[in-house]
Amino acid sequence: MSDSAIVRALPGRLDLGAQLGYGVGQIAGQVFRDVPSLLLLFFLTTVLGIAPAVAGAAIFVPKLVFGVGCDLAVGVLSDRWRHRVARRWWLLAGAAGAPLAMILLFHVPDGSTTLRVAYVAVAFSLYMAVYACFSVPYLAISGELTSNPQTRTVLMAWRLVFTAVGVLVASAVAPAIVQARGGGQPGYEAMALVLAVICPTAILLTFLTISRRSLAPPPAAQRRLSLRQGVAALRKPRFAVLCGVNVMQLMGSGMGYASLLYFLSYNMGRSDALEVIGGVVLAACVGIVVAQPMWVAIAARLGKRRGYVLGSIVYSASYIVWALSAAADVKFAYLLSFLAAIGNSGWAMLGFSMIADIAGDNAAHGSLYSAAWVASDKIGFALGGTLLVGLILSGFGFDSARAVRGLPQGHLALVGVMFAFGFVPAALNLSGAAILAKWGRD
Repeated sequence: MSDSAIVRALPGRLDLGAQLGYGVGQIAGQVFRDVPSLLLLFFLTTVLGIAPAVAGAAIFVPKLVFGVGCDLAVGVLSDRWRHRVARRWWLLAGAAGAPLAMILLFHVPDGSTTLRVAYVAVAFSLYMAVYACFSVPYLAISGELTSNPQTRTVLMAWRLVFTAVGVLVASAVAPAIVQARGGGQPGYEAMALVLAVICPTAILLTFLTISRRSLAPPPAAQRRLSLRQGVAALRKPRFAVLCGVNVMQLMGSGMGYASLLYFLSYNMGRSDALEVIGGVVLAACVGIVVAQPMWVAIAARLGKRRGYVLGSIVYSASYIVWALSAAADVKFAYLLSFLAAIGNSGWAMLGFSMIADIAGDNAAHGSLYSAAWVASDKIGFALGGTLLVGLILSGFGFDSARAVRGLPQGHLALVGVMFAFGFVPAALNLSGAAILAKWGRD
């Protein structure tokens, strides 16, 4: 069937098969997002012996430059070419590149530290380019599958269900594979091979599903926004305050996520950290799911801004207690992960809701606000999850050579891990909440 025959408006509902077929693609998106955030820094420092600050920079620069840059480039090109190249073909390009990108990232060759750092930077740049090829068009396709607002809501609900599946694959299954294969570089390489099958399979299922569906035609061209008008729109306090707070919150969240394995391994002394993290993530996923109705009710009663602040307090308090409870039983860690996820889901969900309100109230700049929000999400998570964690660990004397030999870290290094995992993320989140409470508005 030709693209011209496929591209026609269908305002009706999507059957369950179409909803599931679209949603399953999010597994690949979540795996590509979470595996480097959770495992790559830990792999570089404890397996390859690269200093945390250097390893963090090797991840941060490609993520900032190629992550944000490729997202914007793919977004512009997929919009500009969509009359000639249907968005679904971008998914096929992503499926083709995903196995190579995943395998190359963890198959680091032997050599000097400089060679290995350079290799990781280049491999991660390719990884981010492949990620952009399928993640950006994937989100845009949801608006083309149906013009029915209620159906779109259902479609996003299924996407969230498969987000949870992707989180479990990236944060529980992947570490378990590494542990089962001995925890060294062969373990990470084996994990990459498994994920190199899962990710393209998920993308291809979505591609095949939407290839059988009719897509809404592209909208009429809109007047381009000038650079000056765009900057002025982004500087409006209602957006600028919320976006700035979101960056701070994501820096903290990224730090907690990236330093979790360090905290489990060294502060909690768990030699089975790659297995324990599966229970931690499962508890968090349960917390996210069960908390959604609660935050909807709180937002209706107290307002979105107050609910956002309350979620930040719950999240921060959970991490502070967790950081101070390294000697506690692992079941207590599961409980704190559950409580932290409840708080995290509150400020994350309500933040998306408030930015949707801003975009809806400023229809002429809606796409600009959405794009800036996505970019700030990636920048904040990269700053916290790689650069800041690496700098703090190096500053407190984390010894990568000892980590490679399986030796414990010194007291000062453990203090650094505690700060990177609990105290600094809590401080960033509470500071963001205070700013929103004083200067933000619903």
